[in-house]
Amino acid sequence: MNRIYFELYSRSQKVTIYSIRYDGSLKSETDKFVNYYEANGFAQDVEMIRSWLWFIRERGAQMRYFRPENNVSAGPLRFSKLRIYCIRCSENIVILDGGGEKKGQKTQDGAETWKAMKLMMDIDKKLIEKIRLGDIRYTPDLMQLQGELFVDI
Repeated sequence: MNRIYFELYSRSQKVTIYSIRYDGSLKSETDKFVNYYEANGFAQDVEMIRSWLWFIRERGAQMRYFRPENNVSAGPLRFSKLRIYCIRCSENIVILDGGGEKKGQKTQDGAETWKAMKLMMDIDKKLIEKIRLGDIRYTPDLMQLQGELFVDI
């Protein structure tokens, strides 16, 4: 079983973005994703993801800025060779993972994208359960999560 923490990644007046980090790891999965792909010939695609995240920080996490994939979401919406996966909790809160290189039309076509999407689906189930139990709560302004900001997968 792995413990996965939700850590602050970025915050604006419109949205709080968390990233996941495995217990024992010094870097978030989002930082690992960005660093790996930027160093391996995908700098333009990483820049698209950064632009997409900037846009969300400026405008909020509205549904139209995300690509729904099962019960989680992905970005960016513009054509990119990369896909990053997330949980859009609300217009004010997003939890990022990493992702991978797109290998075809379907997420399942690429081992990295499939693994990232399945992980976020598992995290989403655990997150919903922790919210239901009151172990994780929204702050009164609905801008942040508080409580036990981790899940065990």
